Amino acid sequence: MQTASPAFSLLPLEDLIDYTPPTVGIEATIWDAIALMNQYQPLAQYILVVESWRVVGSFSWEDVLQVVKSQVDLRSSKITEVMRFPAIKIKYSQLQDTKSILQLVADQKEPILVEDEKEQLIGSITPETITYLLLKDYQSKITEAEQVSDKKQKKLYSKNKIKDKKNIEKITDFQQVIESSIEGIVITDIAGNITCLNSSFTKIFNYTSDKLNASGGLSFLWKDPAQYQELFATIETGESWHNELEFTNYKGDVLYINVRINAIQNAMGKTIGTFGIYTNITEKVKRQEALRLKNRAFNASRNGIAIYDVRLASKPIVYANPEFERICSDSILDGSESKNYFIKNLNSEINQLLKSQYNLSSKHCNLTLNNYCRDGRELWSQLSISPVFNRDNRVTHYICMQTDVTKRKQMEMSLLITQEKLQYMLFSSTGVIYSSEIHENYAVTFITDNIVEITGFHAEDILCDSNFWISHIHPEDIQLFIAGVAKIFIHEKVSLEYRFLHKNGHYIWIYEQSKLVKDDADNLLEIIGYRIDISERKQLEEDLKLALDKEKEVNELKNSFVSMTSHEFRTPLSTILSSAELLENYRNKWDEEKQIKHFNRIKNAVEHMINLLNDVLFFGKAEADKLDFNPEKLDLVEYTRQLIEDVQINQDTKKIDQSNKNIQFITNETKLSGYFDEKILSHILNNLLSNAIKYSKPNTTVKFTLYSQESQAVFEIQDEGIGIPSEDLPSLFDSFHRCKNVGNIQGTGLGLSIVKKCVEMLQGEINVTSEVGVGTKFIVSIPLKSSC
Repeated sequence: MQTASPAFSLLPLEDLIDYTPPTVGIEATIWDAIALMNQYQPLAQYILVVESWRVVGSFSWEDVLQVVKSQVDLRSSKITEVMRFPAIKIKYSQLQDTKSILQLVADQKEPILVEDEKEQLIGSITPETITYLLLKDYQSKITEAEQVSDKKQKKLYSKNKIKDKKNIEKITDFQQVIESSIEGIVITDIAGNITCLNSSFTKIFNYTSDKLNASGGLSFLWKDPAQYQELFATIETGESWHNELEFTNYKGDVLYINVRINAIQNAMGKTIGTFGIYTNITEKVKRQEALRLKNRAFNASRNGIAIYDVRLASKPIVYANPEFERICSDSILDGSESKNYFIKNLNSEINQLLKSQYNLSSKHCNLTLNNYCRDGRELWSQLSISPVFNRDNRVTHYICMQTDVTKRKQMEMSLLITQEKLQYMLFSSTGVIYSSEIHENYAVTFITDNIVEITGFHAEDILCDSNFWISHIHPEDIQLFIAGVAKIFIHEKVSLEYRFLHKNGHYIWIYEQSKLVKDDADNLLEIIGYRIDISERKQLEEDLKLALDKEKEVNELKNSFVSMTSHEFRTPLSTILSSAELLENYRNKWDEEKQIKHFNRIKNAVEHMINLLNDVLFFGKAEADKLDFNPEKLDLVEYTRQLIEDVQINQDTKKIDQSNKNIQFITNETKLSGYFDEKILSHILNNLLSNAIKYSKPNTTVKFTLYSQESQAVFEIQDEGIGIPSEDLPSLFDSFHRCKNVGNIQGTGLGLSIVKKCVEMLQGEINVTSEVGVGTKFIVSIPLKSSC
């Protein structure tokens, strides 16, 4: 007769609510949440994040996959960083009927949070819990139906067969008992041949009775034959044998088995076989061994370890390893020297700290305690306290790890003092200590903070950019820097000087001394060295160089002046002397015209010397910046005409040579006014006109052009003279410089120097173009000023 399968029925609404859903606090880490979800599998597909029993978020296995993909640190990241906000919340008072709740769960496929009127969590309703409850209800109904069916069948069977099958029934009952046992059971004869074994034995060893008998019986499993003989010697006396042994199954796995073997005796009391019970205790032994190893590790640990039972009001220490006790016994708290009192008092201190500073559901806390030993030594202890949760997510124990960190603390203090001293010395030093890589662009890997005093840049500016230092070196010095640093691999020590761009936009001079660092195996490690600002020294060197150049120039000027005066004064003095002697000796014999001729020679020589002395004096004042500057309003057109007329009259009066050298004045201006110092302007134009006339070829014209351009008066003086050699052009305006092709034409070499000084005083410019044998053109541009 077949029984009908039980149908599903709607469960009561109260049964759908899970009143103890898995929850964690907001301080929990992602790792804690995953561990708790794993404990509650398969029901816990999610976990709730609560604060004061108010749900602030949720976290599911799907979220776990996303978090793992993102590669965040599961042990340090808090659950609040990755949780989702719950989608569905419902008040307990709003629950209507089971059918509507089931429909809501089916539609949303999300957990429904049930809260009270104060928004505090009561429980949750999830697809997993509903499925579990329905299956449980279904299985209970199946069991009831099967029990009813079995009773009917047994009743019918007993009526028809009980009389003929009594012996068979006894055997069947015995076999069923053996087969239903979760322990391995084997029955052998006195020779050790197997007559019966159950499926649990086969499952443990992966051997059937046929395989064992073919291999020699039960003794095949025994590793030690002597032990097997001892077993049977005990059994033959009728006594039981009990031991824990190591076996190897058919797959080669090592098993630990609890063996209990009893003798089977006949009616005469003779042992005819054995009845053995084999219990697999492999996992138990492994756990015991692991626990034993952990205990040995804890006992051998150089860290103090203690376990507190927080389920009891006094929260006692239930385990403390020797190192924990040693640390406690070596120190003094509140003047007590009792180890037990110290542990009790320390326990109280930790509990007080946990209550006042940490939530009991938090992951862990770290404390540092400062104590003193009996001999007065300071004792620092680092405490790391972690909670242990049960399956209900309740804290049951705290594991306290205590480490003696006195030496570390003392070293930290010593290191801190050393660092402060080193930092002070490095920052106070005028030099910058640095290290850099040994390849590519020699990127700076370390540099002291006082770099800001030298370059204006902070250390982090330089360290963040591997190309920073070399990119700020002056373009003209980069190759010098690279070539100089490269020499360090040959000489192991180099010194460099180069320009570096300061943060203010100006270049400074850096002196750098570098050294190559190697390890004991002669492998290259890095470059270290120091850098200092030598801009002041470089400026002093430059000033000294300029002073030396100036002194050299003065000496050259002095030599040139002596050479010039000895030459230029000798000729007019010789003329004066010879004319004076002739007049003295032959005046009575000469007519008046011849006497006047020699008087004019004396007069011209004297005027030449006066002009020479005036040029020297004017040049001296110009070099010393002591020239007077008195600008007045001038009409340059009228001034220039008068100047040219005076020059031509002076030329005719002195009768410089017998050729005619005409001065042609060209201008398109009727009047050109500006403010100029007439004396300074006269020095410019007189010198240029005099030179044009002096160095012109016979019967040629000197062109003097005046015009205005861009608020400037422009004077062009062009001759058809001997010209200026190209090699003399760079030194044309130097003092006492005379061109190579002047021959015996008189001159001091000061005229163009004076012109240059005067043009600069008027804030103008002078340019020259010349070709040897063709002529020379000077162009002077002077700003027109409307007022002074």
